[in-house]
Amino acid sequence: MTFGHRRGILVASLFSVNAIATACAPIMKTGPVRQESGWSAYLGNQRHDAGARETLNPDPRPLWHVTMGRGVRGSPALGETVIAVGTADRNLVLVDRSSGDVLWRSHLDGSVRAGPLLDEDRLYVATESQPQGRVYAIRLRDGRQLWRAQAGSVTAPLAFDGEGLYAGTEDGMVLRLEPEHGTVQWRRPLSGAVRAGPLVTATGLVVATTNDTLFSIDRATGSVRAQLSLPGAVLATPATDGRRIYLATTNGRIVAVDLASWSVTWDRPAGDAVYGAPALIADTLLVLARDGRLWMIPVDAPDAATSHSLDIVATAGPTPLASGVLVGSVSGEVLLVDPRSGAIRWRAQVAGPIEEPPLVRDRQGFRRSISIHVGMSARRTRRLHRAGVPTCLVHPSSAPLCIMVSGSPPPASSR
Repeated sequence: MTFGHRRGILVASLFSVNAIATACAPIMKTGPVRQESGWSAYLGNQRHDAGARETLNPDPRPLWHVTMGRGVRGSPALGETVIAVGTADRNLVLVDRSSGDVLWRSHLDGSVRAGPLLDEDRLYVATESQPQGRVYAIRLRDGRQLWRAQAGSVTAPLAFDGEGLYAGTEDGMVLRLEPEHGTVQWRRPLSGAVRAGPLVTATGLVVATTNDTLFSIDRATGSVRAQLSLPGAVLATPATDGRRIYLATTNGRIVAVDLASWSVTWDRPAGDAVYGAPALIADTLLVLARDGRLWMIPVDAPDAATSHSLDIVATAGPTPLASGVLVGSVSGEVLLVDPRSGAIRWRAQVAGPIEEPPLVRDRQGFRRSISIHVGMSARRTRRLHRAGVPTCLVHPSSAPLCIMVSGSPPPASSR
């Protein structure tokens, strides 16, 4: 199926790497004072299974869409009632989940590459050095800056443990900030750029770098406790179950590292490079390789791993749900896959490469929404913008399904 516009459908929030802003600036509104359940880690939690109990109806239809600005990057943060996303045109944008209305835009000093985190009454977001690489705290209600701190160019997701906010930079610097006022408590230089988000563990802050190295850092002092050579560079944020770190490399290895012994528990081939984040569902690790092969690896019995070829090219990780595994491709296909048989339960098409895993959240028990983050090259975005390709949000008959697509609304005659 292909998603498009219909008359009477509310305009929805879908994100793309080079979406073009609308000509008329919306009237800013007030957001909620706080969200009781936050989004304090990349993809919702460090297992990357925030939607593991969700089910989906295979009958999506348009609900609403909204353009976000030029170049939305990174995974959004989902609250009970809002979605927060950063853009390349130096804005943090808050959107109402039920209506798609833009509540406010907060202007930053640099472009956003990694998505924000949500902690009760505030959002944390970092920018890359175009022109200024900083970390910010933004008030949820109105988008006002509470503080900002110089960090360097941050392209990896932030990490947060309730007492400290952690950022890694392109120059290989890791820093901890005090979350109330933004005071930098320590900085630690590492070898290699940090492009995968740090992980908070009981044994320390775990950071992978492009120098094929995994570091364990004392969260209180910033001292390096241990380091471990890896079989390749890690660009996607690893997953953890508290016992082990699970990561995948750009040269096609899937690795489990035991936190207690700081040693490799197992190492398996993926068959191709892996650019998307792995995810855990119960005791099984899900990994999607670039060649579209979906791996299911029992973490305590890796030799029993199975895989299915989905005949796609993918750079985003998989999303585990109760009803299957959601995956997205660089050609804009969205698939719900039966992990046991590899059968495609439903398939949809959106107008742009999917660069971030779908996100699913149901805080009220009756509303489910999926945010599918889509990115496109500048040249392709301009072409699709001229053709009127919309952003869109789709809605199953029994539960809302949000799909992020690039572009701008089509002319009135096409609706």
